[in-house]
Amino acid sequence: MGKRELEKEKHEGLLLILFGCIALMLPFLRGWQLTLIVSALTAGVLLKCKSLSRLLHLCLAFLALAVLSWALNLPMYIIGASIAISVLGSFASGTVEPSHYIKTIPGSILFLFFGIVGAFLIGWTVAFVGPGDASYQFMFFLATIGAVTGALLKSIPHKTDNLTIPFGSAMAMWLFAGFGYWTSPSQVMLALALTLAIGYASYMANTADITGVLSGTLLGVLIIIFGGIKWFALLLAFFVVGGVFTKYKYGYKEALGIAQAEGGARGYKNVFGNGLVALVSAVGWGIWGWYFLLVAYLGAIATSTGDTLASEIGETSETSPRMITSFKRVKPGTNGAISHLGETSALVGATLIGALAVLLGMMKLNIAIIAPILGGFIGVHVDSLLGATLENKGYLTNHSVNLLATAAGAIASVGLYYVLV
Repeated sequence: MGKRELEKEKHEGLLLILFGCIALMLPFLRGWQLTLIVSALTAGVLLKCKSLSRLLHLCLAFLALAVLSWALNLPMYIIGASIAISVLGSFASGTVEPSHYIKTIPGSILFLFFGIVGAFLIGWTVAFVGPGDASYQFMFFLATIGAVTGALLKSIPHKTDNLTIPFGSAMAMWLFAGFGYWTSPSQVMLALALTLAIGYASYMANTADITGVLSGTLLGVLIIIFGGIKWFALLLAFFVVGGVFTKYKYGYKEALGIAQAEGGARGYKNVFGNGLVALVSAVGWGIWGWYFLLVAYLGAIATSTGDTLASEIGETSETSPRMITSFKRVKPGTNGAISHLGETSALVGATLIGALAVLLGMMKLNIAIIAPILGGFIGVHVDSLLGATLENKGYLTNHSVNLLATAAGAIASVGLYYVLV
């Protein structure tokens, strides 16, 4: 049997498996579900899928969404939107990407454009014709969040993108659909354009890779929508300051073997490790408006900024640092090491965030501003303690330490605020 016949037989077998899986779900599917899933899978076969694993991943993702729709009442318009993001976004980016994942600026832009437009049109059509109550403003907001999430998942090299993209984008849209919160399409587009422009400037300056750009875009859009432009300005200040001081004496730190990898370009793990607590605080503020969430946000950002300056500047100290748990001299760059220069830098970083909050009118210049500054400084030392213990023993990674430290800084800031006020 020739190569062409083998390929033909293989594709026929794939289609049998694919639609056989769908047939197993027939008792649970409604008309719209069946129509959308069959259409999407057929489009996936024709446009992108050329291997068994990718077909099965796509099949599993859509069948999982169908089960969620049946068992937990996942809205049909979210399933339709996630299918559009996976098929249209991936196909569009694939026209300029040589691999199965996004690693260029044009590829990410194409994915976002076709993903947003396709998700909005299909999602709103399903909501309008079938069961659903999504307005076009609400659907556009969800389509944007889903497409950015899908693009981020597409930018992370892995072999299961046909599984993670539709499922991940659907879960992100479902989460925010549950909040019932949305803003106008014009505001969403302005937030997206602003964060993308800043992200790509960071990419060109080699302070962020593509995953860092897209994860930062996701955080930025959500923080602008739920918190406002002032909240985003503080997050931006952290990333700018962090990017600048990552390059500070980079050659010297590289010679010591302690410089940030990839020339200082930060990825999605760094973005979420430092920004996830801040994101949760901003979303909570937008939904409930509780003041302590603003204090928590400032404390989390102050922790991230203080810790970054303590690391990037403190590592250049002329004197050897000491381990925070034993105060013994250790090599620069050791997890849990502290120095006079690093301590001063941490306090300056936390104070910078407090000062910006006052200048932006987010907090008044009174004793209350001490809370996020001191809370952030405490968070930096939680980072050092976790680094000296759990990270050095291999129980935590640097990014999980950052996440726990920012949570500690946020909690400490809120506690101090209520003590002081």
